[in-house]
Amino acid sequence: MTKFAQHRAAFEFFIDCVQRGAGKDAIARCLAENVVLNSPLSDEPLTGREAAVEAIQTVHRLAADLTYKEVLSGETHHAAFFRLQMEDTVVDGMDYALLDADGKIAEVTIWWRPLPSAVEMQGHLAHVLGLQPWQLRTNGE
Repeated sequence: MTKFAQHRAAFEFFIDCVQRGAGKDAIARCLAENVVLNSPLSDEPLTGREAAVEAIQTVHRLAADLTYKEVLSGETHHAAFFRLQMEDTVVDGMDYALLDADGKIAEVTIWWRPLPSAVEMQGHLAHVLGLQPWQLRTNGE
């Protein structure tokens, strides 16, 4: 029989908070103090609850649409599939989360696809978050 990771309800609560644009305190309660956020926003992960909450709330504030479609659970993790739209840029994405023994998110990795749209989406957010925008380069450049 397959064994699933603990704290699925805690992860689903986090996803609900993100999707509905919950306040800083509600999102912060879902995260471990030293949470690590690996995202397509930057080459380096964001570390710490405050930085993660700021990034999450910025994405939600700028999004025309953020819709979570499904939560998946494995032996060690939970993941959530979503659709994110800013202006006319749309990405499909996945939040892959590891939770600690207390049900707090200790690490979350975010993926976006397709690549051209992901680069464009990062550009929408880079300026707001003070990050370097990416450029998509092809063989022709």
